This record gives sequence, structure tokens and C-alpha cells, in this order.
Amino acid sequence: MTAALIVDDEPAILRLVAMVLRELGFETLTAPDAETASQLLKSSKPDLVVTDVRLPGISGIELAKRIKSSKRLRKIPVLLMSAFAEPPAHAGDGFIAKPFDISELEETFNRYIDSSRIGSENGESGRSQRADS
Repeated sequence: MTAALIVDDEPAILRLVAMVLRELGFETLTAPDAETASQLLKSSKPDLVVTDVRLPGISGIELAKRIKSSKRLRKIPVLLMSAFAEPPAHAGDGFIAKPFDISELEETFNRYIDSSRIGSENGESGRSQRADS
């Protein structure tokens, strides 16, 4: 089964994103902060990480950098979410603006995962595709 890690300090956002991903066939792991997410990533390797930019402690931007600098995890697509503008030059593979419409969220996940799978089949990381394009 395909798995996703969702990181957000707002419980309602965690539940909503997890619900959408479960409806798309994902097993979901959730974390309220980047430290907890880092611990989960030591023992699991999800197929997708969706993280808020602004988190207590380590930011979602730093979490994305850490994932992309890890040989074991670097090919995992990381999507950043924020109610603010997309951070410039972040290490994530895509960006989701909050608030979001559930159908738009589903479309973004489907589009990104489909392009990521195609890239993986061709031996590419799929990083050239943006989730918001």
C-alpha cells in the first residue's frame, strides 16, 4: 500500500489531509511537528510527505531539506503547504496554498503522484514537475 506522512500542527488540517489521502488509497502517518516526523522517518519510508511550512521548532522548509539530503529518503516527493506565499527556493517538490478546496487537493495529489510514478519508472525523480503547475 502507498503511504503518506502528513505534518501539521493544526489537528483539523491533519485530519482533513489524512482523510483525502486515505480516500485516494494511501495509508497515512501523521505528525504535529518536524521532530516527530523525523522520528517516524527513521523507521518508515512513505511514498509522499506533505508538510506545513510553519511548524513549532523545525520548519517544514528545514524538514524538506533534511529529507532531500538523505540518501535513503531523497526521492520521496515533498509537498509544502502554507496559508502564506510559497517560500522562494525551497527544497520541496511542490506547494499547496491554504485554504484549499478538497477537490483541488485530490487533484494535486493525483497529478503529482502520477507524474512522480512516471519519473520513477523512467529512473527520474519527477522533481521537475510542480504540484501547483
